[in-house]
Amino acid sequence: MSAADGGRSLRIAVLGAGRMGRELVAAIARDDGAILSGVWARDRGARLLEGAAPAAREMLGRALIAPDLEAVLAGADVAVDFTLPGATPAVLEGVARLQKPLVCGVSGLDDALMERLRSVAASVPVFQDRNMSFGIAVLTELVARAAAALGPGFAAEVHETHHVHKIDAPSGTALKLGEALAAARGADFAEVFRYAPDGAPRRESSADIVFQVRREGEVPGEHTVVFRSDGETVELAHRVVDRRVFADGALLAAKWLIGRPPGLYHMRHLAERIATER
Repeated sequence: MSAADGGRSLRIAVLGAGRMGRELVAAIARDDGAILSGVWARDRGARLLEGAAPAAREMLGRALIAPDLEAVLAGADVAVDFTLPGATPAVLEGVARLQKPLVCGVSGLDDALMERLRSVAASVPVFQDRNMSFGIAVLTELVARAAAALGPGFAAEVHETHHVHKIDAPSGTALKLGEALAAARGADFAEVFRYAPDGAPRRESSADIVFQVRREGEVPGEHTVVFRSDGETVELAHRVVDRRVFADGALLAAKWLIGRPPGLYHMRHLAERIATER
């Protein structure tokens, strides 16, 4: 997909030089319709070169890699952000000031940051999701349907496993699944959420949604929603075997966002559009 001005490659600014930053650079290098215009990085992107393929190295050599966010955004058609919540206010201020579409894959945003994000989306298109894979978008819908169909006779659990470097727990994706489950049951998620960082959480009623969290190795992400009754168990699961799935999803979201009116979009919007086009 090309940029809105008539066929040239889409210029993408990557915000952050961590694991997902490297995956995004690799994804852009594999895509004939996109180029890396810049990277927002404090150390001028030294980590991006670690294990990078020749095509990615060549592309990085042509891109602006700098700690100056406004300069990086200025040369882009769209920005993709996989930094940390602490950087989100600066990112939102920058895209709002320069009127740049934003794909935000930052996990762990609190209510205040989400409110700020919605405010910025009133003037520029913003695509935000805690998980950029289509599989999770489909799993979320399946969880909601199962919760509604199985009813209160089935106790619910959300199990998630991630690599040892992940800071937030439960993961944003696990919370997203729990929120969909609670909404399908007509429950207030905050009231039925049960998680104990230092041990097994205690289920206080059959309506509670119990979260089990594990951090081990370099696991990209595993999520399982379990429904249990006295006589049977239903499990819905999603496992990522390669982190590139998140980068490919974010890149597709960036392409899809170009030309959209201001608003807040999520992976389900993109998944629904792709489903109707098949």
